[in-house]
Amino acid sequence: MIPTSKQLLLQEEVVLYNNIAKIDNCEGRLMVELEIYPVPRIVWEFETIDNSNYNLPHLGQPINSCLGHLFSLNKAVITGETLSMYHFALEKRRGSSLEAIYNSLEEVAHSFTFYLTNTKFLESNQLLKLKQGQGLEQGQPLVIEFSYNQTWTISLIIKKEALEWLNPENRNRGTLITAQGEIWQKNLAEIARNNENDLPNLSLTEVKNIFNNFAWFLSYANGGYTAPLFIEGQRLFDKPAIYPVCALASQYKTTPLEQLSVSWITPCSDLEKYIERFSTFERMIQNSLWKDTFDFTLIQYFQATQHYMAWPVRASAIGAALERLSYAILVEDETNPAQKSKIDLLFDITKTGQAKQTWNLGKKPGQEHISVTGKRLRLMLERIGLTPCRGYNDINDVPEFLEVRNDAVHPRVSSMTKERRWQLIDQGIQWIDEILLWRLGYSDKYLDRSQRKSITPRYDLSLRNSSW
Repeated sequence: MIPTSKQLLLQEEVVLYNNIAKIDNCEGRLMVELEIYPVPRIVWEFETIDNSNYNLPHLGQPINSCLGHLFSLNKAVITGETLSMYHFALEKRRGSSLEAIYNSLEEVAHSFTFYLTNTKFLESNQLLKLKQGQGLEQGQPLVIEFSYNQTWTISLIIKKEALEWLNPENRNRGTLITAQGEIWQKNLAEIARNNENDLPNLSLTEVKNIFNNFAWFLSYANGGYTAPLFIEGQRLFDKPAIYPVCALASQYKTTPLEQLSVSWITPCSDLEKYIERFSTFERMIQNSLWKDTFDFTLIQYFQATQHYMAWPVRASAIGAALERLSYAILVEDETNPAQKSKIDLLFDITKTGQAKQTWNLGKKPGQEHISVTGKRLRLMLERIGLTPCRGYNDINDVPEFLEVRNDAVHPRVSSMTKERRWQLIDQGIQWIDEILLWRLGYSDKYLDRSQRKSITPRYDLSLRNSSW
C-alpha cells in the first residue's frame, strides 16, 4: 500500500490508505490522500460501516487516535461531517492531518528514500547538466551524491520529465514532487555478506529530522521552500532483497513554482560544492539562536528577492535579515570574551550612548561619522573580508543603504534616485548571500546581483572560525 516513486513523482495526488480503520473506538472505512497540487495537504474521509451507536467525534472535537492496519494519522482534525448518501444511519467525517505514518516513527531501516517538491535549483544549474550531459542525452537522470558521514551517503536524483516541468518556458504553476533522494550505506553489500545484523540503521524519526534540515538548507538555493513530502524506509531481509518497512507522508509549507524567487544560484554555480556544506549547516543550526536566525533570515530573504515585491518591503526585509545575521556572527559566534562584550554594546538599545563612546562614533573631529546601526553593518562586512585593503569599498555604501531602509518605513523619503535605490537594494541582498555563503564555507561562484552575472567569492573564507 506504500506508494511507489511512479505514483509520487509529478503526480497531483496519491492515495495513502483505503481500508478499515478506527477513529477512537469507532470502526469504519478510512480513505487518506496526499494532495500535492496545487499545495500539499493530507486529507481523509471516514465512514462508519454499520449503524451501531458509535460515539464518533464531531466538528471541533479532538480525535484521540486514528488507526488503520500498520497505518495511523498524526494530529488529525475534523473539518466536516455528514450522513452517508447511501445509508442515512451511517455517519461520515472528513478532515486533514499533519502526518500519515506507515508502521511507526520509531521503526528502523537500512536505507531511506525521500521526495522533494519544486526543486528549481536543479533545473537552473547548467554546470551540473554539462557534467552529466551525455547521460542526460541518453535519458538518464541528474544525480548529485555526497558523503553525509563515515557511514551514510545522500544522493539527489531528478529525471528529464521533472526538469522539463520546472523549465520556466513551460509556464507551469503550483507544486509537484520533482526530485527523489536517498540516504544509504556505502558498504551495505560488503557488511550484508558477513552479517545482516551488523548493518547500521536509522529510525524514521531520525531521517525525518535529517531530511527536514536538508530541505531547509536546499530552500535557500531554491529561492523558496522545498520539502520532503514523503519518506520511505527499506530494510534488508533476505540477501540481496530490500523491502519497504515504514513510511511517512507530511504536510509542509512549500513555495509554488510561480512564486519561487531569484536565488544566488547561477547556471555556473557548483551545486555539488554547496550541497557538501550540509554538515556545516547542521552544526550551525544546533545552536538555537542560529536556528532561529536562519529561519527568520530565510523568510525575509524570500520577501526581498520576489520579483513583484515593492521596494519598501524589500528594503525592510533586507535590513531585518542583516541585523539578525550580524548579531549571530559578531556576538553569538565570537570566541573572544572582551571583543564579544564590546560588540554586544552596539546591539543593546539601552546603552546606545555607551556604545558610541566605546566605539568613538559621532560628528566630532577624529570620530567615525556613522550611526550605531551603520557601525554594526560595517563590522559585519569587515568580518567576512569586504574591506578596502582587499579592494572592496562596500562599507562606504552602508550609510546610503540605511537611508533606503529608513525611507521604506517612513512617510517622507529622501531625494535619492530610483535607480540608485534599486542598486542599493540589490547590494543589500548580495550582502545577505555573501554573509550566509561565507558562514557555510561555500567556495564557488554565485550571483552578482548588480552585474547580473556569476562571480567568484568576494569574501575571505580564511576568516571563518575553525570550529565551524
